[in-house]
Amino acid sequence: MSTSPTLSTTQHPTVHTQVDGLSYGPERVSVIAALSHIRSARKSPKNVDAVHVYAFTGRDGIPLHVVYIHHTPGRWHGVRDVIDVYEIPTAALTDL
Repeated sequence: MSTSPTLSTTQHPTVHTQVDGLSYGPERVSVIAALSHIRSARKSPKNVDAVHVYAFTGRDGIPLHVVYIHHTPGRWHGVRDVIDVYEIPTAALTDL
């Protein structure tokens, strides 16, 4: 399956955040910002206890990479549980 240039330019990464059970997002982010946050999470074992990457096809048939990041308790003052989920269209990654 090939992706057209139009498809990759119209699909943007999004991040969904959950803080202590409250959901925020989706929020559009740039590919560079998403990759930067993921790289930072992978290098921060004190602040992040899980980074998982999954590749699959979304409901609309677009290939996606989904990244799950679970931050450790105490990362932010007054917050116990923070989860970030990035949805990145694969075409956006290959366009870099």
